[in-house]
Amino acid sequence: MNIKLSLSLLGMMILSGCSKENTVQNALTYTVSKHQFATVVEAKGHLIAANETIISAPASTRGPQTLAWLMPEYSQVKKGDVIARFDGEQMRRQSQRNTNKAALTAQDLAQKSAEIDKDKAILNHDIVLVNEEKQFAEDYSIEDERIRSKLDILESQQNVEFLNAKHDYYDWQTGRFEQSAAGELMLLKMQENQYKQKLAMLNTNLSQLEIIAPHDGLLTHNSNWRGEKPRAGETLWPGQKIAALPDVSQMQLMLYVSEREAIDLAAGQTLQFQLIALPTQQFSGELIEVSPFPKSIKRGDPQKYYELKANITAQTAALRPGLKLNARILVTPQSERLVVPKQSVFTEQNAHYVYAEKAGEFIKTAVTLGKHNLSHVEILDGLASNDVVSLIDIKDI
Repeated sequence: MNIKLSLSLLGMMILSGCSKENTVQNALTYTVSKHQFATVVEAKGHLIAANETIISAPASTRGPQTLAWLMPEYSQVKKGDVIARFDGEQMRRQSQRNTNKAALTAQDLAQKSAEIDKDKAILNHDIVLVNEEKQFAEDYSIEDERIRSKLDILESQQNVEFLNAKHDYYDWQTGRFEQSAAGELMLLKMQENQYKQKLAMLNTNLSQLEIIAPHDGLLTHNSNWRGEKPRAGETLWPGQKIAALPDVSQMQLMLYVSEREAIDLAAGQTLQFQLIALPTQQFSGELIEVSPFPKSIKRGDPQKYYELKANITAQTAALRPGLKLNARILVTPQSERLVVPKQSVFTEQNAHYVYAEKAGEFIKTAVTLGKHNLSHVEILDGLASNDVVSLIDIKDI
């Protein structure tokens, strides 16, 4: 039993030694050294104008309008040219309906006024007759019992009281009639004013069916959030942007960088770009704006991009809005730095470390990182030239 136990322990020690040696020998390694290092970020985009005049659907209209015609994109327009035209057939029908309704309301108003005048004249005539009868009864009322009997005198007094009550009733009816007539006339006038206001608004909209160019320029169409440009038959809301007249004398870059490749982007960084239409020409510029967060730029595409704007160093006649381009942004200028591949650096609890080879073993070593690009990262502290690091996580072996 003791011999078997000793052989087992010896075998385990041999296997353990072989395992450690194989771990060191089989691990992928990298020798740390100084190299020329630079961070360059690739971007794609297009040219835009720094200043432009917005062309939008009339904001004074209520409700959507249908675009009937739009001048082709990149047309050279002159001041006073018609840029866009809207379909006014529906508004013309609405205008005709409101005109008819306003005419009918005016006719109802005239008819009601005539009826009120007629009823008022009849009522006034009745009041005049009652006043005459009352005055006659009062003037010729004889209350002398020597001339008339008590029964005649009593009947005469009752007749006067009846005429007084009848006069009071007509006065009450006159006041009530005037209030009722005023309410009916006011209601008809309100309806007439509503139709007139709608008619005036429609006439204003009909006068704005054509959009006129405010000045000379190169026409560009606006793209919505789906990347679609306006077309004939499309419904547009008041104030919606449909086109623009850019100032081509001052162009800028609109760039897009994938969120996975956006490394330390900031305003002030220089760049080089090429127009796809002119691949042999090189242009330069400088970043002036970087969006604070990425967003999708294509419908149905989950990939997100940072949006950047850049000035152009030298303006030329070849630069026109909408031209596609490729750019290279210099984030970190080229210099000699101590670098290692990104895959050799690991992170645990917000601390960075590598596995450095020491005395035939890989030791977990904390490091301080500097600049980085898509493949390498600068080591500020923790390693020196000629140190050997593992490219894989030793604990996974």
